[in-house]
Amino acid sequence: MENQEHLMRINMLGQEAEKLEQQIQTLDQQIIEFNSVKESLSEIKESQEKKGEKEILANLGKGIFVKADLKEKEVFVNIGKGTLVKKSIEETLSIIEDQVKKISSGREDLIQRIQSVQEEMQTIIQEIQERQEKQKESENKLKNKKN
Repeated sequence: MENQEHLMRINMLGQEAEKLEQQIQTLDQQIIEFNSVKESLSEIKESQEKKGEKEILANLGKGIFVKADLKEKEVFVNIGKGTLVKKSIEETLSIIEDQVKKISSGREDLIQRIQSVQEEMQTIIQEIQERQEKQKESENKLKNKKN
């Protein structure tokens, strides 16, 4: 491979690594959101069990909350395509935990791919350096022969 081809390959690998980093950031955000939901559900469950309270502050998003009365101990979970299924808080926490595990596994796969990309980039850089060193040695030998 010529140096220009090497440099193009390094550039492509760098772009791939950036995309993988962005995907990891997206997964990290999803994990944060799931953990927030888990915390809220745990607080609701604890409130219901210990205090028998039925009133909560429901997060509407973007820091906006509304007081709400809980009429049931179950929650509705979107299972896709707008379909809602009634689940207990324990079941919902289990579903969330499974999702976090899947996301974490995908995150680990992305990290391994980034490491692989970085190793490939390092190999190419070493090849370029070795080629340059050999070229310098050859040039030095030629200079020495002329002198």
